[in-house]
Amino acid sequence: MFAGGELNPNQLAELQNALASLDLPPRKRQRLLWRLAKYGLIAAAKRNVRNQQSPDGNAWAGRKTKRRGKMLRNLPKLLHVREMPEINAVRVYLQGGGYRNGASPVPAGVVGYSQQYGMSVRVNRSGQRSRAEPGKKATIPQAKKLRALGYAVKRGKRWKKPTYRQITDTLTYAQAGVIIRKMSGRAVKTSWVINVPARAFLGMNDDEFNKALARQLQAIGFGWDVNAQDR
Repeated sequence: MFAGGELNPNQLAELQNALASLDLPPRKRQRLLWRLAKYGLIAAAKRNVRNQQSPDGNAWAGRKTKRRGKMLRNLPKLLHVREMPEINAVRVYLQGGGYRNGASPVPAGVVGYSQQYGMSVRVNRSGQRSRAEPGKKATIPQAKKLRALGYAVKRGKRWKKPTYRQITDTLTYAQAGVIIRKMSGRAVKTSWVINVPARAFLGMNDDEFNKALARQLQAIGFGWDVNAQDR
């Protein structure tokens, strides 16, 4: 069967019945499993990401930031199939991507799992690197926040609000952050929780699975009298 794949119990039962009824030779059985993984499961993952929805057709939870663009668009490119004939199975896995958490590499499988099932993790500030690179200048959003809070600098005998350009030229990202926290009276967070909603991308609904099974049986020379759309 599939090891590390995403077939639901009904689909597994359907696949087991097909394999048992056809009495496939070991090599063709393995070829069918590989083709179902490659051209069924992985193709469905690409389609799910393209449509930004889970296999059951529900739209994914949107981002909480203003960032635009499709989510998880690179994950299907990292899916691979490993043959496991010794246990009559194939494994679908994620590899590559170059993901990192600070200086530490993060396996693609961890990223994929957290997106498929969701994740909630508490992060401690002491274990995190500063978000600001040394010498990084204050940003425009920081400048807007400072002006909204009434930030002013002394010019001769008078206090004046600096322009956005003056703030970004004279303050670093870290300095602006400290001033904003002090002026707004916000306490520095020592820890916070990051919630990643589940965005299932790996899997097929029953109709997609049945069509994929019929199509791949035809591809290996079985089920030639069955049209995929009739399954």
